[in-house]
Amino acid sequence: MANDKQKLKKIKSNVKKNFVFSNLRFFIFILLVVAIGCTYLVKDPIENFVADIFNVDIERTEFGTVISNDGLQVHFIDVGQGDSIAIRFPDDKTMLIDAGDKSAYKTLIPYLNNVFFKDDAEKEFDYALLTHSDSDHCGSMDEVYEEFQINCSIRPYEYSINSNNENSEYEEPTNIYNSLEQNTVGYAEYIEAIELENDIADDSDIMYAQAGITITSDDPSVNYLLEFLTPNKKSYSTHNDYSPIILLEYKDKSILLTGDAAEAQFEELDNLINTDSTLRNRLSRVTIYKAAHHGSSLEGCNNLTVLRELSPEFVVISCGEGNKYGHPHQEFLDNLSKVNVLPENIYRTDLNQNIIFDISKDEGELNIDSDIAVDASLSGGSNSQAPVILYYSWWMIAGVLVVICAILCFYNYKKLAKEFD
Repeated sequence: MANDKQKLKKIKSNVKKNFVFSNLRFFIFILLVVAIGCTYLVKDPIENFVADIFNVDIERTEFGTVISNDGLQVHFIDVGQGDSIAIRFPDDKTMLIDAGDKSAYKTLIPYLNNVFFKDDAEKEFDYALLTHSDSDHCGSMDEVYEEFQINCSIRPYEYSINSNNENSEYEEPTNIYNSLEQNTVGYAEYIEAIELENDIADDSDIMYAQAGITITSDDPSVNYLLEFLTPNKKSYSTHNDYSPIILLEYKDKSILLTGDAAEAQFEELDNLINTDSTLRNRLSRVTIYKAAHHGSSLEGCNNLTVLRELSPEFVVISCGEGNKYGHPHQEFLDNLSKVNVLPENIYRTDLNQNIIFDISKDEGELNIDSDIAVDASLSGGSNSQAPVILYYSWWMIAGVLVVICAILCFYNYKKLAKEFD
């Protein structure tokens, strides 16, 4: 006991020798802390300035701590004017939805290899879904199939004219579903990629996107549900209307994914909401809403009736910077304001680059990270190195400054000068 008291006395003595406290020093320290605190009012310019100087990424986790490795991750990938979403489920199953246009692979493949699959040596997708045949969704799918193993392909009912041949295992010789026909080379290459994948991997399979498909865990202790709410038919009048509307639920959070869903799909969703009270309750407060058709307000996309039912907390818009379509449309942004979506809760790939929404496994806490940049020169092959990303925020900058001020205000410079003498 006596020894403990002596140790404590020695520690206090050392502190007094190294640090000096006075009312004046304390007053100056408080003034500096208040000044640092006031910089919170201009934290965005400060963060951006530091990001440019030190080439680091800004931490965007205001709604939680850091991105976890054991929960649900949804990556909204910046592929320009197009769509691509990668999902890692809590049981480590993976899913890719769309792959941008024909040139998107230049940024998509490095992102998947170096961020999404950074700690995953297998680098395979359990599911790959193409929502519909438009080039800004299917363009780089063949590159994805070439780079990664795909265990299950989920495709639209659209019929590829260019894949119409007797040797095609997955495209019937005739359009048996009387579905909309697509004559683009990109969609034909996607169909052919499915066929090639099936020839290589015995566990590859194919499904058609339709209401009722569900994906969940084989492990009863991991409770998540991905459910296709639409489409309910095999034939539509526009390519966009083949896009399924998908509800993903984990913990107490929900994510609604829409592809380029247009009037027909939103009508089907509205009918479901009005006729199924259980589903209506599940959709009554969607955590994250992925805006249909890049934030368009045309062709029945993102209509106000459904938005009011969903009442989303966060919205993600996948669109290209300065795109010629004017996405997202101002009418849609006005509609978001009408359903009380806060401006700071709207994330856009043209402004925020790659965006990760993460729901932690333990507490179900929502974490958000954005402004993630990846070097496109890193193809992700065996010789490439994943980028080291340093995350920081205003809080970290302010904390470092407060520590520096404390040292400057209270350190015993007289003792330091004697030591140098």
